[in-house]
Amino acid sequence: MIDIGVNLTNSRFAIDRDFVIERAVAQGIKGFLVTGTNIEVSQQASKICQRFPDYLYCTAGVHPHDADGVSEDYLEQLKKLVVNRWVKAIGECGLDFNRNFSSPKQQLKIFSEQVHLAQQVKLPLFLHQRDAFDPWFDILSPYISNIPSMVTHCFTGDLYQLRRCLDAG
Repeated sequence: MIDIGVNLTNSRFAIDRDFVIERAVAQGIKGFLVTGTNIEVSQQASKICQRFPDYLYCTAGVHPHDADGVSEDYLEQLKKLVVNRWVKAIGECGLDFNRNFSSPKQQLKIFSEQVHLAQQVKLPLFLHQRDAFDPWFDILSPYISNIPSMVTHCFTGDLYQLRRCLDAG
């Protein structure tokens, strides 16, 4: 069993992160995918993976909540991260029009750029979609056959929207 979407970079794990990992491994967890949600957190995730290279992998990306805070060179920083062997996906990326912690316009831009990056570097996408199905799916659709795989970590779509995703592969 592999646990994906693990937020081991959260400060709540600062005291017992090693123990949490060791306990999970003792219970049969074979691996963890530590979630990157912005450049700093993605860098932290990468450093944690270096300490546990037999169990930890991570994503590198910008969550829609963090889209307004990206630097002009964030894509270059992501490209530097994805060359590490433990980075297994771009993300968590996507759209969140429910909470709008970042402007929808900026979310669309940052998400589009990360989808394009995933195609360029041939990595899967670790996705987020909350109350934004149509623009989210419109951005992804042209890339579906050009990206190795996609996992949706957060999805608020209905059954019809889920079927659209499944039918698209």
